[in-house]
Amino acid sequence: MVHALKSSDRLRTGSATGLLAGLLALAALLPADAARLYKWVDEDGNVRYSDRLPPSQVKKRHQQLNRQGVVVTTTDDARSAEEIAAEAERKRREDEAAAEAARLKAIQDKKDNVLLMTFSSEEELAIARDNRIDVLDSVIGLIEKSIEATQQKLEELQQNADEGYLSKGKEVPGGLAQKIEHFTRKIESRNEQLQLKLDEKAKINAQYEADLERFRLLRAQSN
Repeated sequence: MVHALKSSDRLRTGSATGLLAGLLALAALLPADAARLYKWVDEDGNVRYSDRLPPSQVKKRHQQLNRQGVVVTTTDDARSAEEIAAEAERKRREDEAAAEAARLKAIQDKKDNVLLMTFSSEEELAIARDNRIDVLDSVIGLIEKSIEATQQKLEELQQNADEGYLSKGKEVPGGLAQKIEHFTRKIESRNEQLQLKLDEKAKINAQYEADLERFRLLRAQSN
């Protein structure tokens, strides 16, 4: 009776149902620690049952059944070193992505708290934006005036150089040439400063639009 359950007496799919019932009936007569069956699919696609798992099947997918024929454990195919490494890399990337998402959420939560604690209405947001823009516009105006004055001075120097020397085929004196170069560079520097302030103004307006949209969303969620 015990011999009938050994791995040498595997069952093919065609008669698996009836013979499994017989094996289970025999298993019920065996001691508790021996009353177990294994189920797997062989290389030809046939379902196999046995009270012992073949060595060749240990690292392949198989199931263990109890006395009632219910699957109690399922063992999947053993993974290769490459599969294990790939799984570890996937897990590492997922952990990194989760950590980055948590970091960004913490930053956003902090910004949200500051936004709600600083402003109580959309009007206050607009006033804060306007105040910053007013300060920038004042600075921009000063820079533009400086550029205009410097440009006038440069034009005067260039006119002196043209009328007094270049038009007469003479070389421009070193002092005059240095002044022309100085004011030329000064204008370039002022233009760079002006562009920076204009960029800053654009960023303030863009940030205001983003803050306003976020403020409305947070207020809506709290209501």
